[in-house]
Amino acid sequence: MKPQPGQQVEIAITDVAYGGDGVGRVDGFVVFVPFTLAGETVRATIRRRKKQCFFAELDEIVTPSAHRVVPRCQYYQLCGGCQYQHASYDEQLRIKTKQLRDMLAHLGGFGGSVAVLPMEGSPRQWRFRNRIDLHPDGSDGYGFCIRNRSRQVFTLHDCPLFELERDFSDYPLRKPGHLLVVRTHSGRPYCYFKTDHNEVASGPFDLDSGGPLDDDVMWFDIDGKRFSLRYQDFFQVNRWVLPVFIERVREVAALHHGDTLLDVYCGTGLFGLSLAGECARVLGVEALASSIEAARANSRALGITNASFTAAPAEEYLHALVVQGAKADVCIVDPPRNGLTNKVVSCLKKLRPRTLVYISCGPDTFMRDARKFVEAGYAFESVRPLDLFPQTKHFELVARFARQEGGDETAH
Repeated sequence: MKPQPGQQVEIAITDVAYGGDGVGRVDGFVVFVPFTLAGETVRATIRRRKKQCFFAELDEIVTPSAHRVVPRCQYYQLCGGCQYQHASYDEQLRIKTKQLRDMLAHLGGFGGSVAVLPMEGSPRQWRFRNRIDLHPDGSDGYGFCIRNRSRQVFTLHDCPLFELERDFSDYPLRKPGHLLVVRTHSGRPYCYFKTDHNEVASGPFDLDSGGPLDDDVMWFDIDGKRFSLRYQDFFQVNRWVLPVFIERVREVAALHHGDTLLDVYCGTGLFGLSLAGECARVLGVEALASSIEAARANSRALGITNASFTAAPAEEYLHALVVQGAKADVCIVDPPRNGLTNKVVSCLKKLRPRTLVYISCGPDTFMRDARKFVEAGYAFESVRPLDLFPQTKHFELVARFARQEGGDETAH
């Protein structure tokens, strides 16, 4: 019998889907239940239906998994930010690795042809984030959005993922209709306001005093190198994983000393500058001008003379390289979550680098792009997941594509 909204059911959870919900069946119908683990039996109430699937809210754990732990955060299940605080960290890594394997097979259509390397865990599973974006709570403080209610905000006393232990329940400084962004570097907080559309709406100011900061430059010391950036520039939120992240990219790139390395969506130069000593030349491109200014400053500060950086949309820059007949031996792409545009893919096919290193935080869009490179004559050799986001559904991956001799040189 088909489940009905409001009905309580007992479900055996057999898997955990990408996104974090446990998966079970009731009378043959798939039911998703958040905050559950494979092997558990639970009671849950059906809330809604979408096509032939049902979504339920957890009522009770009847038979718990051996991997279940007590969540550390007082807001867990209220906040929409974390999905796995109820799972041991080893189980979180296992869940995410299995999800990647499943997506390779079912979404990408790659089956077992791609080597899935062991997931790299985070040295810190708590207090690892160097940035949080806070919403005004309608009173005197700030907080996060309530799970599944994007317009309702709960007041935050502390987020155990954020590097600093801070209470935001009574923070009077505000800009009506704007979010408060809090970032840290070397333990020092930087704050600024932004709009709902991610537009910077103020200069940086001190978290405690609210006074403006004269210096708008942040820095992170990674693997013996200092990377500076302006307060609004992108940087990975988990700096603790970056040394091993860089090493995994280095292994996959397998540079030769005479190579030209093309670093697309280079940001402030983290990967290109880290690998500059292993190749003849680094060409970096990024649309955000302030990030390119930071990459150039980082190059000078590190004494690196074989790297050049251009502020331009990736599509325009790559098209110009194609027109010039430029050479790129190895290419690193690290696009936003929505992946590569068709124009970027087309240009990369024409540039035909020997090795393509694809860094992604969006495994669904990555699968789409991976198929395009395979169709263009590249061998999808390996992929390694990295957990930059413990306790959450997100993970990063590093994939290697190798050009096959005799592959399609004219693919558009």
